[in-house]
Amino acid sequence: MVKKDKIWLFTLLVIGIAAAGIAFYPKFPYKLGLDVSGGTVLTYQADLSKILKQEKTNTLEGVKDLIERRINVLGVSEVNVSYTDSGRVVIEIPNIKDPEEAKRIIGETPMLEFRIPVATTAAISVASTTATTGTIVATSQDGVEFVPTDLTGRYLQSAQVQFNQNTIEPIVSLQFDKEGGALFKQLTEKYLGQPIAIYLDGGIISAPTVQDVITDGKAQITGRFTVQEAQLLAQRLNQGALPVPLTSVSETVINPVLGDQFLAVAIKGGLYGALLVALFMLLYYRGLGVIANIALLFYVVLNLALFKILGVVLSLSAIAGLILSVGIAVDANILVFERTREELKRTASVKGGNERRGARVSDAVDIGFARAWTSIRDSNVSSMLSSAIIYLSTTSFVKGFALTFGVGVLTSMLTAYFLSRILIKQVEHIFHSWPRFM
Repeated sequence: MVKKDKIWLFTLLVIGIAAAGIAFYPKFPYKLGLDVSGGTVLTYQADLSKILKQEKTNTLEGVKDLIERRINVLGVSEVNVSYTDSGRVVIEIPNIKDPEEAKRIIGETPMLEFRIPVATTAAISVASTTATTGTIVATSQDGVEFVPTDLTGRYLQSAQVQFNQNTIEPIVSLQFDKEGGALFKQLTEKYLGQPIAIYLDGGIISAPTVQDVITDGKAQITGRFTVQEAQLLAQRLNQGALPVPLTSVSETVINPVLGDQFLAVAIKGGLYGALLVALFMLLYYRGLGVIANIALLFYVVLNLALFKILGVVLSLSAIAGLILSVGIAVDANILVFERTREELKRTASVKGGNERRGARVSDAVDIGFARAWTSIRDSNVSSMLSSAIIYLSTTSFVKGFALTFGVGVLTSMLTAYFLSRILIKQVEHIFHSWPRFM
């Protein structure tokens, strides 16, 4: 074996030992999917009727970001939020077995709206007419109907608690972004001296009267809050003001006990399948089968380590993708072995072939790999492209399958090309002494 192959073999040995240490290190657990660990899946429909077509993607991204931020702040980690172009939002929350708790967490994410009256303003009684510039004063309302405007929480930049300099009462200060500030200016110009209602989660929290035109995008909500109420409101607004309303569509609770049973069945099936594959390789390819099984073991350990390092969520579909990729890994070795055997048969008639068989094994391996590599490369690239398409165009439950299958195909290609080839060359003297072993 040439020096370069020895270096490669040593490198792969180190990688294999490190991968095994990572894969089986108990204090570095795998990330399990909801169908294995249990949890809650909530499905909502976002109301995009008032959102321009070119802004829908950004709006849904905002919904996703705000929900994730809200739930993570409350200590629920590993939440996954996905959406479709139609506005369907799917929220997967592990470790919450009660859907009502999950819905409560989502429900605490406020939907902030500013609405204008359609009835006469006579029914509005102003709580205070002495307000500083840029202040909207909380009022009471009696039978006044308000309709939505374009100004919503999607334009809110920040909210913080301050105190009225005159009354020392807590107030909530709002800061809109540039676009929201322009909308707010238009509203305060048009409805100067009239009420603008502030709605949170579809319910009115105050109906302030505009005291003057507000041009700097700032406003203050005063409503005789306690300090705790003002802090809670500001916190909720900062943690996520939903840009569009969400309507609950469905909820699913996944029992972790059932998930454990499914996982046990999947692992058992995978082990049985791997053992059958290993047995077939031993019976049909003999010595080459031993090499294939060593490469297969290296492949499985390497994939498990990669899944931990990359943070791949192992759902049942992801485990299925890994099991299926084992067949792809074996297929690459079979192509190489058959090409190598063909090359040995082709040169077997050469005079003195038996005496020179050891020398020919090395050449046959190189030729066999060279001839099989094109087929291995093309088939695996096609499989990886299919995995990429599935990953980019489906829900998270199917993405797990596509990801593990794609990673498995890639590592199987590298394992077959490097490890199997080097191992065959390492033991070529055995094949020279016992040709039938090959």
